[in-house]
Amino acid sequence: MKTVSTNQTGKKNEILAGLLPFHIFFLGSFVFFAFLADYIGFFQEKQSLFIFSRDYLNDTIRQPGSLLVYLGRLLTTFCYYPAAGGFFISLIIFLLILMTSRIITLLSGRSSILLPLIAGTLFFILQGNYQYLVYNNLGILLQLILFYVSVKYLKGFLPVILFPFWYLLTGGFAWIFALMYSLYLLRKSLKQEWSKILTLFAVILILIWLLEEFFLFFPFLSLATYPLSPEGVGAQKVLFAVAAGFVILLPVLAGIIIKLPLFMRRLEPRKMIILSIAAVFLVGIPAVLRYNRVYDEYFKAEKLFSQEKYRELISFTDKHPSTNRLTIYLNNIALCETGNLNEKLFHYPQSPDGQSLFLKWEMYGEVLRRGAYFYYTTGMINEAERWAFENMVMKGIAPGDLKILIKSEIINGNYTMASKYVSMLCRTFAYRKEAKEYLMLLTDTTLIAGHPEIGVKRNEKIEQDFFSITDNPYANIELAFEADTFNRKLYDYRMAFHMLTENYEGIAAGLESLERLGYKNIPVHIQEAALVSRMSGLSLSGVGSLRIDPQTEARFTQFLQTFNSYGNNLKTAQPALRQRFGDTFWYYAFYH
Repeated sequence: MKTVSTNQTGKKNEILAGLLPFHIFFLGSFVFFAFLADYIGFFQEKQSLFIFSRDYLNDTIRQPGSLLVYLGRLLTTFCYYPAAGGFFISLIIFLLILMTSRIITLLSGRSSILLPLIAGTLFFILQGNYQYLVYNNLGILLQLILFYVSVKYLKGFLPVILFPFWYLLTGGFAWIFALMYSLYLLRKSLKQEWSKILTLFAVILILIWLLEEFFLFFPFLSLATYPLSPEGVGAQKVLFAVAAGFVILLPVLAGIIIKLPLFMRRLEPRKMIILSIAAVFLVGIPAVLRYNRVYDEYFKAEKLFSQEKYRELISFTDKHPSTNRLTIYLNNIALCETGNLNEKLFHYPQSPDGQSLFLKWEMYGEVLRRGAYFYYTTGMINEAERWAFENMVMKGIAPGDLKILIKSEIINGNYTMASKYVSMLCRTFAYRKEAKEYLMLLTDTTLIAGHPEIGVKRNEKIEQDFFSITDNPYANIELAFEADTFNRKLYDYRMAFHMLTENYEGIAAGLESLERLGYKNIPVHIQEAALVSRMSGLSLSGVGSLRIDPQTEARFTQFLQTFNSYGNNLKTAQPALRQRFGDTFWYYAFYH
């Protein structure tokens, strides 16, 4: 009895020791995705909004593989909280490692740790790309699970019979199982198993043809591969193919394990220490290489913007200067929302054609998802709603789009439609608190006028209707001005555009609106541009009772004197001018 008990204890200790490198890998992965590269989860959570409703399920499940995408979105919704997102992402990678190990042990009768860790490293590297969607690793994990179950528990033609249903669940990922299982049957006995292999592929091809011709009417290739796509793997087609090929070849690799010398297959304590150290390097080195500071800083900025923490966003951008177009675009909106657009515009890099102020309509990339924010800020509420709705139609429901739609409908007084959208937000994981706030406004509409955001936006709304010009945002600003329905934020953007494009006539003409809009002081950059306009012979009478600050006048004189002291040479004067006047319109006008 004692001998049996000792043997069982030793076996348990051996199993625990064998799992130690896997747990170390999981811990390193969790730290990376939850804390160091939490921008990966943030991006994916903002890409789609998971709604806990039957309608959302029905709308999502449209073709084979849709349920896998649905499950991936369910897991991704927890990425709203970085620790939860990091846990689920790392858990999937951990289970991929574990199932790889179990399959090798099942097929070879020997334990393997290094090969599963290598597989885990491949999937970790893939997931380290923020565009690599979670359902990819989940899809491969499900194929490994089915393969393990089929080999260990299912007999005869049962795996072949179940395969069509598995294809309906996981779509194009099911081919990984088909190829794995076929290799397994080939190694087992081609003479006895060829009928299973032939039936496996014949049944699935016939099923796809039937779906194409009589039921779903999607193209054959789309039905065969969905949801596999270059967009879904973050343009990592080659690396993804390598990782998938590694999994498919597991039955062959297990045969190689059998042929290794016995001392290379034993789980000895010294070997476990070495493999644990290897796990640290296998997760640590890719983590260092995969971490992208530029992406991290951009998505931190976008997170602050999505939380409407505009002052914190400006402070963050001050500490982490960026030339990223989207970062500058969001920061400019934050400056406008805090009344600082023409006070600090030239503290940051700007585009001479004005494109850092707004985004042109694009049916691809990340522009359409963010373009609505400019229109919402400047009071062109209907145009903001149109951008958000178009993006939702093209790419599905996303949190930012749905919130724009809700706020736009409330501002426009379309409370029935707003209630419909809010009911969707109520059935989400992370946005129920915001949904309750909107419900309060819809329950008692008298509260809208006093709301710190929606009440203000309703007062700033451009009431006059006009045909917007989709690919020319600045033209829409001018159309709003022609309708004489502009607000202060729209004016700030108009003047900022005039300065970026050095339209001195527009700058001088725009001065007359300052008093009408309630300005007590002329914004600093408008003062700077006005002084240059005056040098060009334009009148500044439009300022009315407002005056240019004497300190700005004195600083402009110093700017010109510094330039003159370098013989009016742009190149030699640049270092001195940048140091003293790099945050002014004057420096921008000289060196943009």
